[in-house]
Amino acid sequence: MPEGPTIKHFSRRLKRFVGKTVTEASGYGDMDKSRIVNIRLDDIETYGKNLIFVFKDFFVTAHFGLFGSMVINDRKKVNASFALHFADSEINFYVTKTKFYEGKPTDVFNFKTDILKPEFDADFILKELQEKYSELMIGDVLMDQNIFTGVGNIIRVEVLYHAKIHPDSLIKNIPEKKLIFLLKMVVDYSEEFLSLMKTGNVKESALVYGKKICPKDKTELLIEEMGKVKRKTYVCLKCQKLFK
Repeated sequence: MPEGPTIKHFSRRLKRFVGKTVTEASGYGDMDKSRIVNIRLDDIETYGKNLIFVFKDFFVTAHFGLFGSMVINDRKKVNASFALHFADSEINFYVTKTKFYEGKPTDVFNFKTDILKPEFDADFILKELQEKYSELMIGDVLMDQNIFTGVGNIIRVEVLYHAKIHPDSLIKNIPEKKLIFLLKMVVDYSEEFLSLMKTGNVKESALVYGKKICPKDKTELLIEEMGKVKRKTYVCLKCQKLFK
């Protein structure tokens, strides 16, 4: 599944279409596309794992799910679920869910939770964690898009390793200083992830995700599906403390 930095990378690739007029919107998806014709594309934004096409009075989100993909000025052998056509170019999406919204993205989404937005508010997130998520495991909460918008499994695994926190640790038992550092790592690593998208070396550059040995103490990593999210997790039992 694409993570927030992946979607941000997609948006940068598509910036050349901003200002162009959409001549047709097509695809087998059930979203009403009747208003997306002969209209200017004002901007392309992101919100976590959502790519956002902004028009004058409305916007459309595209969510890639587990198997979604996008091609520019090309087509696959299967039908596109959503496509934007311009006078001399097109963007085709496959196995991608789209949704139509009236208004602006800021009317709908809370950018304070988006790990790659300037508006990301670590103080707000810390308060939410301590007041609303205290009884939950941090490994699960990191995947909650309502509070860590854009975090996927690679970011989850890597930032927990950087912060030396076991994913099964209950938030109420994690020292505040540790949580503050974890929030910093979420932002820092997400920016690193985005930079690595240029070369496609995200997984190769990861410290523990997809690896078998801890790079620090050279012991074998614990590799198993953990928490309620049941996502494959890589943990160093020596480096990452379990806060019970």
